[in-house]
Amino acid sequence: MESQILSRLKIQAVGGGKIDLICPPDSVDEFIDLCCAEGTTIEGFTWWCHVTEGHIPCGMGGPKSVYFDGWFSEIPMDDIIRLGDNESYREFFNRTWPSDKNYHGCYWPGFWIEDN
Repeated sequence: MESQILSRLKIQAVGGGKIDLICPPDSVDEFIDLCCAEGTTIEGFTWWCHVTEGHIPCGMGGPKSVYFDGWFSEIPMDDIIRLGDNESYREFFNRTWPSDKNYHGCYWPGFWIEDN
């Protein structure tokens, strides 16, 4: 995925460019649309807490946000969360996650995409 697209969507790459693409919740649908259009498979995601002034980090240390105030705190996880296909991620972020009892508005996904 081109860096101009990531920049336009305000997605911050933390890893080597294919992992931990921290995506603002408002950009998730468009990111999934672009992955589908490019034939790119989402491999999974990790959680990052968007830490702003007055918010106690939910996880460990992490990078300063490039596009927003604050920084990102990495949520400790045993493994990435993997779903069946790109549309399963859309369903999760639009319907399942917002009504989950563990929902945190500060959690932003760090997508992992296939290595083309």
